[in-house]
Amino acid sequence: MSSAARATTLRQFLQLDRREGLSRIGTEPWITVYSYGTSGVSRRGFFCALIPSERLEAAMSRASWDLSIGDGEPGFTESYPSSGEPVTRYHRFVTDHGIEPLVFKRHFHGIKPETIELLEEFRHFHHLYHDQHNGRYIRILDSGEEEIVAEVTVNSVRIRTRAIRQFLAVKNMHLLVFFDDVVEADVNVEDIPPAERVVDDATASVRFSFHAANGSATTSGLPISRLLGKVAVPPLPLEQCGIWPYDETKREYADFVIGLDEHGNPVRHTCDPEQLANYFGRNPDAPNFLTPVVFRREVLKKYYEHPEKYEVEDGYLRCGSLWGLRMDNDAPDRVTVFLGDLGETLEYEEQLYWRSFNKTPEGGRGDLSETNIRRSFLGEFAEPTSPELIFKRELTELAEAWEKRFGWPLIRPMSADDAHVLKKLHAPTTSSVAEFEDQLLLLTKVLVDSLNDTKIVETLGSKIPDEKSIGKLERFLTGEGYPDTRRDIEFLRLLQEARSGGAAHRKGDGYKKIARKLGLESRSTQEVFTELLQNAIAMLHGLKGFFLSDT
Repeated sequence: MSSAARATTLRQFLQLDRREGLSRIGTEPWITVYSYGTSGVSRRGFFCALIPSERLEAAMSRASWDLSIGDGEPGFTESYPSSGEPVTRYHRFVTDHGIEPLVFKRHFHGIKPETIELLEEFRHFHHLYHDQHNGRYIRILDSGEEEIVAEVTVNSVRIRTRAIRQFLAVKNMHLLVFFDDVVEADVNVEDIPPAERVVDDATASVRFSFHAANGSATTSGLPISRLLGKVAVPPLPLEQCGIWPYDETKREYADFVIGLDEHGNPVRHTCDPEQLANYFGRNPDAPNFLTPVVFRREVLKKYYEHPEKYEVEDGYLRCGSLWGLRMDNDAPDRVTVFLGDLGETLEYEEQLYWRSFNKTPEGGRGDLSETNIRRSFLGEFAEPTSPELIFKRELTELAEAWEKRFGWPLIRPMSADDAHVLKKLHAPTTSSVAEFEDQLLLLTKVLVDSLNDTKIVETLGSKIPDEKSIGKLERFLTGEGYPDTRRDIEFLRLLQEARSGGAAHRKGDGYKKIARKLGLESRSTQEVFTELLQNAIAMLHGLKGFFLSDT
């Protein structure tokens, strides 16, 4: 072994890097609070416990652990006072001196697999969602964004440092992070000075003992070193913990382009509602709360792509039950939101997202759709004119009325696994071919794949081998005398062909043919998809008018 290799091996044996890293525990974004791993003949373990702050000094006077892995579950204790009669007590945690576990490692006698669990109070305190598939605990922020607070595997648990220190602040406790590291290596212990073989060290936040000795008969026979101890992680000051009522962080507001000055330069203004004018005399020299702010339609793409969290409705954007933003989404090329609504509804980070799509307004009524003007300023009921919004409304009305009349749905509702399909369906927000193809797949799934084959065949009273859904519908409509059968069947076959020719498969000559049919060679994808939606609306409206006109 070279001298450099011997020096490296000796440094590893003395665990110098591990000792130097102890002071960083609790100062980095994450803390490992449970871990066990082996590497060759070495092993490393971490565990933790919560300890009342008044007990910290006593705990830090020794290197030994204050809680063992697997301990801390509820149970009884018995004591025998001077009277001689045993006193039985139930404890939420069977531990000493008010120590509480943060992590539970539970065993089930080999009959069920071991589990690693976080303290319920910690999970409930931060209102964490357990993503069991990925072993993550997630906090939903006010903006609707998700923050991973803890990650749990069979062999490790790590938690965000700030989340732990917030929890410690309200409980007036410290976190003790225990470590027990054993290293075996081919070194000559006698060459190590005695003062370096046995080391006991303590600071205000770190306590450890280190021992190095020759191996025993129970080991590999190699010399062995052990680093045992604990690190104390303090709570945040209570008034700075960021949990109500100690959450006095000043709210921030972004500014947005609301017009142009006389030189054609953009004019920006904050969306802070307290700095805007209203119709009752507040801030008379400031822009009005209802000043239109215009955005590229692409701003909605993020929300369409996450239907499990967001829903884009007629005039409204919803994030679960956290927030809802009034908006004007009835124009084909833009989305408009009132300046005050941006500040009143959206968190600062979400405002910044919207600002990245901010465009210069035209001024006057040109920034608002006629639908929005009638709704917001004239107090009138107004139906949307956007094909996307009309399509979804017509589809819902036809489905409900058809099932009420005939007892079965012509277009089957989406299953729970496909509930996102209709939410994601929208007129493309960009000229991207990929977005167009994605939407084409969704539209075909809604109108073709969801046709109720079973009930249509039952109504026809006959079955034709290998007949496809559209063919069954064609026979049904023809038999009923529906006047627009040819128009609607050709439209559905065009959809099916477009999906098969390109959107769902590799592109070839078939794609070029369908692209010509759709008009993609001379028109934008947005124009083509809008036309498809208009054809779909005509079909839904025609079916409703013919079959359900008297309902």
